[in-house]
Amino acid sequence: MSRISILIFAACAVAGAGFAPIASAQDAGASPKPAATPAKKAAAPAAKAKAADKAPAAAAPAEDPAFKLFRHDLINLLALSGDARKQIAAAQIAAPDMGDVSRSALKKTPALLKRALELAPQDPLVLWIAASNACLTQPGCADPAALKTLQTVDADNAAVWLLGFQGDDADKQHAGVARMAQAQRYDDYWGADVVALYRALEVLPVPKEIIALGFSSESARINFATSIASAFLPVSLQRLHVFCTTLDTAKEATAAADCIAVARRLESGGAFVAQGIGFAIEEALLAPGVDKDVMAARRRSAAWQKERFMELSSRFAHEPALAQAYIDALEKGPDEPAAVIALLRGQNLRTDPPAEWQPASLTSPQTLPPSPVPQQ
Repeated sequence: MSRISILIFAACAVAGAGFAPIASAQDAGASPKPAATPAKKAAAPAAKAKAADKAPAAAAPAEDPAFKLFRHDLINLLALSGDARKQIAAAQIAAPDMGDVSRSALKKTPALLKRALELAPQDPLVLWIAASNACLTQPGCADPAALKTLQTVDADNAAVWLLGFQGDDADKQHAGVARMAQAQRYDDYWGADVVALYRALEVLPVPKEIIALGFSSESARINFATSIASAFLPVSLQRLHVFCTTLDTAKEATAAADCIAVARRLESGGAFVAQGIGFAIEEALLAPGVDKDVMAARRRSAAWQKERFMELSSRFAHEPALAQAYIDALEKGPDEPAAVIALLRGQNLRTDPPAEWQPASLTSPQTLPPSPVPQQ
């Protein structure tokens, strides 16, 4: 079962248990554990990355019947749309139905993806979803043609080159990092996907069974949208982290410099999970000095912003206007960190920490995709 199917089922199960989670990328934004020193490096970092990619998936809980009906009604309506982003949203929402013989092939992910590509063959978000996992039934199932087009359409985006980053060929790894280092930005389309899914979910009212659990319509849609979008954060981020943090900087100075350049792209764009990996790479590769001190200050500010956001998100279920303000910020902002900063400023909250504040932890393991975070 694909990661996206597990996340969809998990979102339904948590909702059925009476929680209102915000399953966004923020919770996975903590830095990974520091890499070993060169003298104690693992003998096969590529094998580590492969093992992480092949970790056994958790068993999916049964889907709530009311939610399943809602999901199918939603897909049926979205499939009629001439809007590519509604089609791509439907393709993601339909992921659990791949083995359902009662569902028409036209309402399943491959056909919906094909329709989205026909409607908008050069839309970066449409291409990203198709290139990330074209059939959504097994990890790593991607559309090479979509990826090739995406790398032409958005060549200055490090994320589109990260999708092809391999974990088992040292020469390809070096070449991949060098290519990513040439890009001027990093955008994993997480925010754009959340907005597309949220707008698609507005086509139908949220089921009363979910509202009765204490959700607002806005918070329920955010939970569902962020759960799905998080499945498309590239798993190759893990391979990149392993490759970069196990370099011997004395012997591989060029690769280390490329990794630092890529890390800074990750820190300034995309989802918080990418930002956390960027900080971890710099932490591993930078020598003590001004550059490392400046990075530490940026990382501290990012940790403060995530912590303040999690406090705000715990109010989404009871403050629909606040939840809507978050979606509006994602729609306007180029990436998740920028949207969170805009949201904090809109609530008259500081975006930089007080002098005495320190984050609880910067060394917790990085995981993809992130787990839902229950609201209070």
